[in-house]
Order: sequence, then structure tokens, then C-alpha cells
Amino acid sequence: MPIELTEIARLAQILERSGADTIEIEEPGQSLKLVVDTGPRMAESPMLAAPAVDHSVIAKADVAGHFLAAHPWRDKPFIAPGQRVEAGAIVGLVRIGLLYAPIVAPATGIVDAVIAEPGATVGYGTAIARIRPLPEGSSIN
Repeated sequence: MPIELTEIARLAQILERSGADTIEIEEPGQSLKLVVDTGPRMAESPMLAAPAVDHSVIAKADVAGHFLAAHPWRDKPFIAPGQRVEAGAIVGLVRIGLLYAPIVAPATGIVDAVIAEPGATVGYGTAIARIRPLPEGSSIN
């Protein structure tokens, strides 16, 4: 019996809350490996100096698969550093077999960095892009 995407999302949330970074389930005919990016947890270490307050937001993958910076039919990536993006705009895709799941900008702002490498395997919660939010009503183009 195939694993439903809603079950994968639920397992990813449980994994993230547990503090573990990987879970692998194998059954006859199918296997599932979930990897959660633990990078931000390391930054919260009291041993590291506290940087200036960073108000950036991170666009994250909601599913596991392979990151695509551009639509398969186009050469131009969805976003580039310095580009303005609107909340809800597509910043990349995650390919899961024959399916493509969009990754959307969580806020309107300027793309500070595209963190994920095109073609990289990403998991639930993997950081894809860092965005500096703009104040509401900002007209910077």
C-alpha cells in the first residue's frame, strides 16, 4: 500500500519535533527516508556569539525530493539574489517522481540568497531561499 503524502507530512512533523534529523522506514516493495535540516538548531548553540537580529524569512521545502531552481521547460530560475518576490510566489520546485511540488515565498521581500543547490535532494523543512521581508505597502521594485 503506497504511503500517502499527508502521512509523510505528519511523519516529518513528528520527526522535526522529536529532535532527530533522520528516519528511514522500509517495508517490502517500498522505503521512505525523511531528513530534516538541523542547521538552525546548531545556530542556537549558546557557545556561538549572538549575531545581530536577522529578520529574514526562509522558504522551505514541504516535501522530500529533488530541488529544481527552474521549471523543467525553462532555463531561467524562478528567483535570483536581489530579486523582489511576492508572498506566495513560486521560488522553486521539488520533484517527487513524476510530480512537482511548488515551494512558495512565505513573505514579500528581496531574495537574499538561494540556499539549496539545483538537483540536491531536499527533505521536509530544508531551507531553499532566504528572503529579507519588506514592510507592508513598500513600493520598491
